[in-house]
Amino acid sequence: MGQEFASTLSNSGATVLIADLAQTNIEHVASKLDSGEKGEVLGRECDIADRDQVKALFAEIDQEYGQLDFLICNVMAKPEGYYRPFDDYDPDTWREVIDANLTGVFFCSQEAARLMRRQGSGSIVLTSSIYGMTGPDQRIYRGCSPAKNPYGGADPLNAPAAYSASKGGVNALAQYLATLLGPDQVRVNVLVPGGVYDGQEESFHDAYIDRTPLMRMAVWSDYNGAILFLVSDASRYMTGAKLVIDGGWSAW
Repeated sequence: MGQEFASTLSNSGATVLIADLAQTNIEHVASKLDSGEKGEVLGRECDIADRDQVKALFAEIDQEYGQLDFLICNVMAKPEGYYRPFDDYDPDTWREVIDANLTGVFFCSQEAARLMRRQGSGSIVLTSSIYGMTGPDQRIYRGCSPAKNPYGGADPLNAPAAYSASKGGVNALAQYLATLLGPDQVRVNVLVPGGVYDGQEESFHDAYIDRTPLMRMAVWSDYNGAILFLVSDASRYMTGAKLVIDGGWSAW
């Protein structure tokens, strides 16, 4: 999803800096996305759960460009043991998910706010999830097996509590920031995506689309129009809002 966002925004003329854990991988992705025809795409290594690394990244942005028009926090940590059953969930795994999905988003928002307040404008977009708004439908995971989990590990695909808790926290953080930063003309909104097809096993896929009014899972590009809307002046009077794009999942 992050790659789709970067491509969409750079093709619209924005200079886009993408950040992730591995320098080699992020440089490869940035090179792949940088067509050289419109906006530049740059890659930087950054662990957003590490406040010092986040501060250094935003200091580089400030020094190099002197402004920051938008921030998109599109984070999903999947540490070892991520799919363990609730009764056996390791506290360290819980903390690692929360540290990235929520605390890391706080760190990035904090640094972005410093730059945006100074310039008197900006758009912050936090990616949440339908599972930050609704409880997971546990029935769609009943037929899943560890051997067919596309993300690996010893456990079947499921919806961990740490994910729901972190994404629910992102929703609340966005509302807090919207009221805090509104007087500075800095907008903060949430993109709430539904499930995206990513090679999940057939039993899960069939159960998911059966529960979705549009009768399909999303594809990665389904959110490109939304992200362009949220960072641009097309949404200039929108803040503290959740833009839900879930194929109707939450409409039942």
